Amino acid sequence: MKTIFKRWFRFLSLRTSMILLILLTISISLIASALFVQNYVENRENQVIKDRISSVARIVAEDERVIDAVSQRELEGQVQSYTNEIITDTGVEFIVVLDMELTRYSHPESSVIGETFSNVNDASKSLDGDEHYSEHVGILGDGLRFFTPVLNEEGEQVGVVCVGYTKETIAVQTREAQQKLLLGVVIGLLIGLSGSILLANKIKQTLLGLEPEQIATRLKERKIITDAVVEGIIAIDGHRKVLLINENAKTILTKADLTHTIVIDGHLNEEVYAVLFSEAFEKKSAISNQSIVLNHIELVINISPMMINNEFSGAVATFRDQSEVQNLLRELSGTEQYVDSLRAQSHHFMNQLHVILGLIELKKYEEVKDFVSILNQSYHQQVGYITEKIKSPVLAGFLLGKANEAQEQNVLFSIDKSSYFPNIEVNRLTHHLIVAIGVLLDNAFEAVQESDYKEVSFYLYYNEEEQILMIQVRDTGIGIKEENKSKIFNRGFSTKGNRRGYGLDAVQTIIRSYNGMIEVESEEMKGTNILIELEVKLEEADV
Repeated sequence: MKTIFKRWFRFLSLRTSMILLILLTISISLIASALFVQNYVENRENQVIKDRISSVARIVAEDERVIDAVSQRELEGQVQSYTNEIITDTGVEFIVVLDMELTRYSHPESSVIGETFSNVNDASKSLDGDEHYSEHVGILGDGLRFFTPVLNEEGEQVGVVCVGYTKETIAVQTREAQQKLLLGVVIGLLIGLSGSILLANKIKQTLLGLEPEQIATRLKERKIITDAVVEGIIAIDGHRKVLLINENAKTILTKADLTHTIVIDGHLNEEVYAVLFSEAFEKKSAISNQSIVLNHIELVINISPMMINNEFSGAVATFRDQSEVQNLLRELSGTEQYVDSLRAQSHHFMNQLHVILGLIELKKYEEVKDFVSILNQSYHQQVGYITEKIKSPVLAGFLLGKANEAQEQNVLFSIDKSSYFPNIEVNRLTHHLIVAIGVLLDNAFEAVQESDYKEVSFYLYYNEEEQILMIQVRDTGIGIKEENKSKIFNRGFSTKGNRRGYGLDAVQTIIRSYNGMIEVESEEMKGTNILIELEVKLEEADV
């Protein structure tokens, strides 16, 4: 039966199902109530009838005219007219006054007055002064009647009064009461139907017109979509109750060593709330691209308040591990360094080719020979010096590119003679060094452009015993203003225009990843000195 109902309701809309279910529930309740009430009405109606006929019988038995008539046996007295008035006033169906011989003194059918009561045995029960109810067939038919004795002033019984209804009349009165009950049931059903329609429409409107199956599908789709988003997402209501959290948010929070489990419908713990949502809840405004640190994990967060009917009802936060962004920046920066180095070498090489080509066209073959010899000697001196100090081919090639770039920009670029770096496998450290060194040298080359004396010196040394790597870049540039020294590592900060200020931020992130340190000394119009120390263990590559 349960399966049949499920299959049946599956084809009905939510609105129709709710109306039918509410109507069915109300109908069953009203019908069950009506059945109980019907019994009560019948019993109550019978009791009312009994109370009425007993009251009327006692009133008639105490009337002086009735007492005198039955005492003096006056059949033609006023008893008949008096009882007819009582019948009219009270609505009872019959009143029969009897003397001690059970002779009738009144009756709805006047022709039987003076005759003996039809059921002597029933009436005789009240000749000893007792009252009683009776259901017997009389002249008027089957009915309910009440017998009470008539007493004179001395307290002696002189007769009996019988008052009653026929069962047909009782049935009519009961049906009238039941019809009123049925009318109440119908009105109740109509009210229930109206209420169920209003409720169903309200719920349907609240659910945006969606069916339960559609809501379930949307929820599953929402989970798939939110879990597919790269950023972590957490949404909470105004009472800090978690409304939504995706898998990436759980991964990032786990990475941040937050052991507190965050679940849907649970309350967000104090630490995460303070870091992510406290400001948004206080100001009730959006937060965009803000960098924060959550248990040693640097995050970039965006928070938007949730406003429902112009009232603040919570907030949703999206955040991403800053290290992923930094890795992307380093990838882009490293690629840019490679491209710039190749471009500088390409320009330098093209200039040399143009000189050689010009000499050949002028048929200055001896000059061509001397020029090529000088280039060869200069190249071997430069390459030999760098490769002697820097054993890693990747870093050596990179520094050669930077040397050519400096020459192209008329900058004196020198590498400290005490520099040393072993030959290591190309790995993550190699890439990080190229990024960091490239950023520092580019900044130095740019800083000296406004100086009369343009010199940049570079120092790279690895202490194998202490496993410390040192990088130093000095320049004779314009220096850093005092008020900007505390800002140079802030992401996006630059005095050189928009879309700048990401290089030193990337350098600082690299230094942090190796538990390193950086020192900056700068004096305006005299130059800048930057020293970096990293704790790394290098393993030399197999030759």
